[in-house]
Amino acid sequence: MNNYKKQKILNFHVNIISIQDLINQIKNFLLLKKGHYICVSNVHQCIEAHDNKEFAEVINNSDLAIPDGRPIYWALKLLGHQEAEQLTGYNSTKALCKFANENNLSIGFYGGEKDSLEKCILNLKKEYQGIKIDYFYSPPFRVLTNEEKNDIINNINKSEVKILFVCIGCPKQEYWMAEHRDYLKCNSIGVGEVVDLISKKVEISPQWIQNIGMRWLTRLIKEPKRLFWRYFYTNTKFIYFFLKQYLKFKINKKS
Repeated sequence: MNNYKKQKILNFHVNIISIQDLINQIKNFLLLKKGHYICVSNVHQCIEAHDNKEFAEVINNSDLAIPDGRPIYWALKLLGHQEAEQLTGYNSTKALCKFANENNLSIGFYGGEKDSLEKCILNLKKEYQGIKIDYFYSPPFRVLTNEEKNDIINNINKSEVKILFVCIGCPKQEYWMAEHRDYLKCNSIGVGEVVDLISKKVEISPQWIQNIGMRWLTRLIKEPKRLFWRYFYTNTKFIYFFLKQYLKFKINKKS
């Protein structure tokens, strides 16, 4: 586990942590030479944890949970953590790739569509000359057999990657990391659509859009059928339940 301060938001805990803290924690994990997993927390994940006790346990049993979404970052600020920083999945991935390259550490990717994954790796190799990417796999969109699962575990361990970016979407990637922690020798971090962002299949929103917490809207405009009800449900529910938590926090602070 880690020594970084945690804050409960609805039903899950997120660490108050900087990007340098994340790198330092990875260094500590590497010394232990066993599997760890890191959750990258946003509103979707928060509401999944609120609605599903089993998923909440997956998040709360992680070795680290970092604040990815802007609303999660704002929530930490409102709950008194002025030192809180936002660590997006994209920025965290790039920082860890830079760290791995500078320290001759091997990285890997599990997830992403085959074409996007290949382009992602190509772009990373262009940006970080000499980076070691010794494992990458785009799993099929179906339930894997036990034999396939064992092959994946064996292949990841044989590759000797130290950091594994898991890109199969929430909540699937968090369940996968929790299930495989004790069988893998690397540090897994669930970064969702990062493969699509690095490959440039999905355009990165301008910084000002990210700063005002409206990146979800740009995604909704591009994929309205897939994302409308998900965003309507998760965003509305998050606002309602967080306001209740915040009001209780303010009342307790005054008393």
